[in-house]
Amino acid sequence: MQLNSSSRQQKVAGLISQSLNEIFARGKQIDIRLIENKITITNVKISPDLKIATIYFLPFVRSKISSDEYLDALEASRFAIRKQLTEAINLKYSPEIRFFYDKGAENALEVESVLKRI
Repeated sequence: MQLNSSSRQQKVAGLISQSLNEIFARGKQIDIRLIENKITITNVKISPDLKIATIYFLPFVRSKISSDEYLDALEASRFAIRKQLTEAINLKYSPEIRFFYDKGAENALEVESVLKRI
């Protein structure tokens, strides 16, 4: 969830996160790479008008595919995911979904490594 967001934004972001995890667990109509290489949703940010959902993800376990391949698989599945998401949550508008690889953990490890060298 994000700071300075309304309770409605936080509620919708939570619903989207929960629904996406269920969609990926079922694996219906999504790219085979997402079925073979599970992901976890780490954060969802929703615009104030609830029309754009920015979704951050990480591989669930170590994977043989790169972050670019994950993004390609998510892009190939975007419309099917959005359709299933619309069916799962009741909103006036179906939010546009945008996926981003969550680099937060990598950045934290890099900062820790730099601090150890100092």
